[in-house]
Amino acid sequence: MARRRFREEEPHNHERWLVSYADFITLLFAFFVVMYSISQVNESKYRVFSNTLTDVFAKPALDTNPIEVGETARTNPSAMIEVQVDPVKAPSPQQTEEENAAQRKQADNLQKLSDKIRSALGDLIDKDLVTVKGNETWLEITLRSSLLFKSGDASISEDAFAMLAQIAAILREQDHPVRVEGFTDDVPIHNARFNSNWELSSARAAAVVQVMLAKGMNPENLVAAGFGQYQAIAPNTTEEGRAKNRRVVLMVANGGTLRPQLAPVGLDPKTGAMTEPEPEAPTPNR
Repeated sequence: MARRRFREEEPHNHERWLVSYADFITLLFAFFVVMYSISQVNESKYRVFSNTLTDVFAKPALDTNPIEVGETARTNPSAMIEVQVDPVKAPSPQQTEEENAAQRKQADNLQKLSDKIRSALGDLIDKDLVTVKGNETWLEITLRSSLLFKSGDASISEDAFAMLAQIAAILREQDHPVRVEGFTDDVPIHNARFNSNWELSSARAAAVVQVMLAKGMNPENLVAAGFGQYQAIAPNTTEEGRAKNRRVVLMVANGGTLRPQLAPVGLDPKTGAMTEPEPEAPTPNR
């Protein structure tokens, strides 16, 4: 007779309630977190929201009367803006005509300068070593650096002094403001004197200015500026393009000044705050 096997009963787990209890605690924690976050009010956002609602509902009702075609438009007088013209700033017809005449005279002077420089440097212009162009505002005289300097140097060669002396003598006649600008190619430079093309271009422009001063030009009408390898006029991928980028440019202005003249602004000795300049008194009509 076969022996009957009795199945052993598994032990009963008396800690199953902990799972439900943990879920309940988690939900209760999340509930309090949400309630806490709702209780924190951002006063600045609430104030912006309140002001927005006030502006929207406080607007007056729009006028529903249509504008009829062919009649004068009806405008609310309270919404009109009166435009006032300052009689001091409004130029008179006589002043405008005088300014136009002065501008035409200055443009003619630039044209005369251009003709004189073209005549003096005709051979170099034909060889494409010097370029002269301009308009009624500026006269641009471009000089190849090979005419003035050795490679990587800012000392003007002896042959260049005579050419710069001719240019200075012509520019000195009418005393125009002149900005001397130096440019290089993109080949890096690092020697005992110059650490970058910025320094080389600035030194070359300053050297030309020194020659202009030695030839009698007004120092208040001269300025030197260096642009380095930037503001290129030709690609630096070829030797011809790099040669064009190595240049000194003389920008002759049609009157005016070298830099904008701002009204003087000082500090209040008592408060230390910036003080605005007093308005100029109107010039009486004569």
